[in-house]
Amino acid sequence: MTDHYKIRFQWNITPKLLLFSVFLFPLLVYLGLWQLERAEEKTAILERYDNNRSKKTINVTELDDESDLQYRPAFVIGTLISGQRIFLDYKVKHGKPGYEVYEHLVFKDLRDRSDKALLVNRGWIKASLNREILPDVKSIESIQKYKGTLYKRLKGGISLDDGIRSPKSWPVRLGSIDIERAKDIFESRNFFKYQLRLDQGSVGALDASWETVSVKPSKHFGYAIQWFVMSFVLLVMTFVANSNVIVWVTSRFMK
Repeated sequence: MTDHYKIRFQWNITPKLLLFSVFLFPLLVYLGLWQLERAEEKTAILERYDNNRSKKTINVTELDDESDLQYRPAFVIGTLISGQRIFLDYKVKHGKPGYEVYEHLVFKDLRDRSDKALLVNRGWIKASLNREILPDVKSIESIQKYKGTLYKRLKGGISLDDGIRSPKSWPVRLGSIDIERAKDIFESRNFFKYQLRLDQGSVGALDASWETVSVKPSKHFGYAIQWFVMSFVLLVMTFVANSNVIVWVTSRFMK
């Protein structure tokens, strides 16, 4: 076939299909960029964990909670107040519903000699099939040394409003808990700004296998690549569907 008879490239616009692609393409690119951002966040969390976790285990009473203590290994000596126990709801582990169990203790702050409360997360326990029955947790009545990792709830995530401002009875089941809320729940204004998540094997620990991040940075990178590939495929498909490019390319190579 001579050049004179070769088919010319033409656009054959399909408005609805083009409009769909114009809407979907930036959304796919946005999702890819969002996954890259999540990967950077998780990388920063892991670096922070490695940096602080490698530091010497120290008594909480000697630490300044105005500094960065996230994931810092620490211990505290005191008595957990088991009469005021919190069951943090909607905690799934090993594919089973359960709770994280919180109690608190009071210690003497060596820097200003005042009393300070520390929120202690004893770990996870399986929930009963009957939601009205809370799990039976063994109380620690005597003074003990509790070892764990200091932790402050990270930004983001879901915080459930259970409607409870001041518990009428104990133990209490809550949908969320952090240091600020602990001040209201326990009616104390002098809480250490980090909770102590007990180590597995510490006195009072339940299932204390903590996750630093639920999704590794590499997975987020993988998800980002998938979204970008999908956006590229959509771009190609839109180009093909709104033109005679296949026929045009075929004709260029026909003899």
